[in-house]
Amino acid sequence: MRKENSSNAINKEFLHRSCKVNEAMDLISGRWKALIIIFIGEKTNRFSLLKAVLGNISDQTLGRQLKELENAKLITRTIIPGVPVRVDYELTEKGKSLLPILDALEEWGIT
Repeated sequence: MRKENSSNAINKEFLHRSCKVNEAMDLISGRWKALIIIFIGEKTNRFSLLKAVLGNISDQTLGRQLKELENAKLITRTIIPGVPVRVDYELTEKGKSLLPILDALEEWGIT
């Protein structure tokens, strides 16, 4: 557990107050989050499908990344009853609004 008064915590709070870009970057930072957002936007919306297209990601890491995206209100998680129970993920409006930004970042990264 991190100390609330540590230099890192104080700096992070200052940066978030001073520059909303830092706050936005925190929402999508993480090795897999951008790809997860893109794949969910392309209708790859189940855990097993995401795991298949992402390759070497562990179940634990994928679950954690999905939970963080859900907490950030970028995706929703819907449980569909049945045998077996199915869980679908979908981009929220906020998540959909990231797609053109991620496309622009990809283009920028290519050049």
